[in-house]
Amino acid sequence: MRFCFGRILRKYERPYTLIRHVGGEYNSVGVYVPPEAIKISLQGSIQPMGENLLQEGGGKYTEDDRVLFTRYAHAEGDVVEYDGKQYTIHLGDDWTSYADVSEYKMKRVSTHDPV
Repeated sequence: MRFCFGRILRKYERPYTLIRHVGGEYNSVGVYVPPEAIKISLQGSIQPMGENLLQEGGGKYTEDDRVLFTRYAHAEGDVVEYDGKQYTIHLGDDWTSYADVSEYKMKRVSTHDPV
């Protein structure tokens, strides 16, 4: 049995951007071509982490980190931009076997260390 949370998610989802870096290789004459950032617009619900998640993480997560609920399948390390801030995706709970929505924990990228 699969639960369809997509209808509930549509009510609360907002746009966010997935940033993928493509390239970063040497061309035919041996000159390094840096990776190009491709931005993909997606929809999801981005929520602050609850106090339980902050405590369970043992200091791994802070109040700047967020939880993402989306129908898009993200990979570990994907970079997401939302509300002018960048976050790195950490694999969350895998709900794909019984739901149409996935949960990901997102760690905020430091402003001193841009991606």
